Amino acid sequence: MSVYEPATLVTDYLLAGLGVYLTWRLWQARELLGSAGVWWLRAMGLLAFSAFLGGSYHGFAPNFPALVDEIWWRLVLAIIALLGFSLGAALVAEVARGRMRRVIRVGLSIKLLTVLGVILVRPYFLVAIIDYGSAMLAWLVAAFWMRRSWSGWVILAVVLSGLAAWVQRQTSLSAGSLNHNDLFHLIQAAALVAFYRVVLHCRNGGGYWVDLASGCSSSRLR
Repeated sequence: MSVYEPATLVTDYLLAGLGVYLTWRLWQARELLGSAGVWWLRAMGLLAFSAFLGGSYHGFAPNFPALVDEIWWRLVLAIIALLGFSLGAALVAEVARGRMRRVIRVGLSIKLLTVLGVILVRPYFLVAIIDYGSAMLAWLVAAFWMRRSWSGWVILAVVLSGLAAWVQRQTSLSAGSLNHNDLFHLIQAAALVAFYRVVLHCRNGGGYWVDLASGCSSSRLR
């Protein structure tokens, strides 16, 4: 079996490996995470899975029939859409309460189903990125508006993710043997670390959260 776009495969797998590691770190302290942290845990896992699928697609998909290629790529985009949903749900869990939380979650579910329907018909990477980007934009607005301890990390993560998305669209961009997709993965890896730091500062879970009632801090996440 031939390997196509080896550098893209490797950088995607490196991103997936980082995602798996950070997911494992969160999983180890899952009992200390509130609902926002649990959604972040899911988001980390989905990002790792999407990077693995994406790298495998770039590396091996041309070896398979066109139908397999089409299904494979749609699955990659669907996972990214689920990632966007998880990021949105994490933000809702962090900042909303009661009826408002339930209403927004319904809206997020409708958005997810709409995006999945579009991907099924028009499997464009831009569709998934716009959906994922809307969740990050919501976090960015919350960071400036609420000014919580995670705000700085959110801003850094969103800026890096925006830069990564821009690089990915510059098809003529390269650096040595790395093409635009490879550079996208490397920048997104830095953004992933920043997002992990966001989890550590979330109000109802994370590495710097302290349960004042029990005096127990979640230092194992650090």
